[in-house]
Amino acid sequence: MQTMIFHTTGEALPKSFRLSLLVAGLALTQPLQADDLHVPVAASSEEPTIERLSIQGKKLNSDTEPTAATVQLLSVAGVMNDPLTAVFSLPGVVYADGDYGGQPAVRGSSPDDNAFLIDGLPAGYLFHIFGNSILNENLLQDFQLHPAAFGAEYGNATGGVFAAKLRDPRQQDIGGVADLSFMQSGLLLEGAITDTQAFYTSYRQSNLQYFFKKGDELDDDVTLYQPPTSSDYQARYLWQPDEQHKFTLTAAGARDEARANIAKNSEQGRTDPDTIGDAYIHARFDSQLAQYQYQLPGVYQLQLSLQQLDDQQQTGFGAGQFIRYQDKTRTVQLLNQWQYHPDHQLHFGLETQQRKLDYRFDIVPYYCTDHQPDCFEQRGDRIQDQGDISYRSDSAFVTEQWQLSPAWNWQLGVRLEQQDYQQRLSPQGKKQRLILPRSQLSFAATDQLELLLKAGRYSRFGDIDSVLPKTGNPELLQPKADHLAFGANYQLNDHWSVSAETYLKKLSRLPLALTEQDADQAKHYSNDTSGRAYGVELLLRKTPESKTAGNFDGWASLSWSKADRTDERRQITTEYYLDTPLIANLVLNYQLSNNWKLGGRLTVRSGAKYSAIVGSKPNPYNPGYRVAVYGEHNAETLPLYHRLDLQADYDSTLFGLPATYSYAILNVLNRRNISGYYLMAGKDDQAQSYQIQADENIGIFPSIGIKVKF
Repeated sequence: MQTMIFHTTGEALPKSFRLSLLVAGLALTQPLQADDLHVPVAASSEEPTIERLSIQGKKLNSDTEPTAATVQLLSVAGVMNDPLTAVFSLPGVVYADGDYGGQPAVRGSSPDDNAFLIDGLPAGYLFHIFGNSILNENLLQDFQLHPAAFGAEYGNATGGVFAAKLRDPRQQDIGGVADLSFMQSGLLLEGAITDTQAFYTSYRQSNLQYFFKKGDELDDDVTLYQPPTSSDYQARYLWQPDEQHKFTLTAAGARDEARANIAKNSEQGRTDPDTIGDAYIHARFDSQLAQYQYQLPGVYQLQLSLQQLDDQQQTGFGAGQFIRYQDKTRTVQLLNQWQYHPDHQLHFGLETQQRKLDYRFDIVPYYCTDHQPDCFEQRGDRIQDQGDISYRSDSAFVTEQWQLSPAWNWQLGVRLEQQDYQQRLSPQGKKQRLILPRSQLSFAATDQLELLLKAGRYSRFGDIDSVLPKTGNPELLQPKADHLAFGANYQLNDHWSVSAETYLKKLSRLPLALTEQDADQAKHYSNDTSGRAYGVELLLRKTPESKTAGNFDGWASLSWSKADRTDERRQITTEYYLDTPLIANLVLNYQLSNNWKLGGRLTVRSGAKYSAIVGSKPNPYNPGYRVAVYGEHNAETLPLYHRLDLQADYDSTLFGLPATYSYAILNVLNRRNISGYYLMAGKDDQAQSYQIQADENIGIFPSIGIKVKF
């Protein structure tokens, strides 16, 4: 949403300012040149192809090691072990806003339609200013992507669900991992306290602040006032008194800061004069989580979670424009799994969430959505506001899993949701209540072949900026989506598998930005946009066999899709800007020797849709400047996108300690992929000249890192 009141880190800042910071950071490396299928990698061959009904194990295990699928995901070339960066190598996932700093979009849905979970609960922001994630890869136990038609246990998402799980501390002598690269450095300590208790603590910090000083010019008249810094931390305490009980305390958080001045002659200043002046961001979040788990072996499992999340952000730009907010969320979640019959398993859960939002802003708003032909036409008068909003959301789900026969398995579930946002804002407001059915039917046609049919209804809370009283419409209903997916998985042998899935998403009650043609324009938004996305995905994958010379693993995927949006008031259907008909990914890892491993990642995809600039007109708010005039909405296609990353990892020692050296070259072919076009004025000596500029992603750059275990 272009009102930009609440957003992920840095989105409210001028784009070129964020890009300038990124270029500066990456430039530091240049002198070195002297499916619900989880992630698209199969589990180990010991895991059954078809999930059977049973609560496994005689005791409640500590999950101290990453899954085989997660290890393979972290080994993708060019991501430097960043799990969230690796997701862009999965089928149907694309960047929504350039290669660095962009959010993931899944199967034709908006990035805002996704849910990002850590240990089953909402996270704060997930990406630092420079696009790297807040998660330490050494602490990741499992990572799953559910791109469509996911189960009733997941809510507040109409796109995809990204579910990360942190591992438990190991019962070992005190030790850890130290890692260092040009971008960041980190330290992990962990070990046993007693036979039943263990801990770990991790802290990472960017290194860019050591290479810049106040007054440095980043790029084209953008002057640095405060060096960009970022940091994150995770810590966990584990107490497992016996085989049936486990208690953990987890703390996590992140912080990002930067400040610069955008001059009149800078690229950003000549593009949007409203942004001339100081630009800054101060963002942080802190979360605390207490979890208790109980298992009655073979019969029952329970998990109780209590979370507190504090998310704060301050951004500013232009002539005194700013946005400040503090978002406090408290969540209580109870999950249960009951094997009450050899052929029946019941999953059920409850969740309640209390949210308090304190905000203050002084901005020039743009009442616009991500499917608007010209957001400048939706510009409003400068507004100021402050206040606080408290509201509650509750949900409950139940899923019955029934083993109909040795070959047939049926999951039937329903999710109930309600929230009282409108009721809190207005005496006439009512609670929104939703009933969301979900179902999955699987058929084991042979020992190697499984067929899956999945369907469900989904919803999410709307973007806050579209429902605030001054910037949006508090009467908006929650967006909804209906998902349908049919797929097949075939296990060729212990390490090779192939899968295919076709899907359909129907979206409804999306926000429509109201214009002068609408009698109710004063409401700013209505629920009169719908959409759909459909496609087919093919995936061939190979899991690692062993760490011996000559072995390789990886995957190849091919996706075809279409996505559009419809203005229901005018019955106009146009392609969605993230409509990407063809996406091909190839990920390979090759064990050259016992010490050397080589990797490569190639992505080729159709260009995104965009509205062409066909002319310009005077800017009525800034005399002497002009603004773009756009042609038919999303009628043009950006050039073909392709990018090749290569990486080599070398296992050795440093001062007698095990060490891994990583050498990567990102965008080896130096492809300047284009993510859009914009209109920019000439400099002072060319004040009346305007040019259409391509918004290019960064070209080739190397990266080096070292990880030492002690």
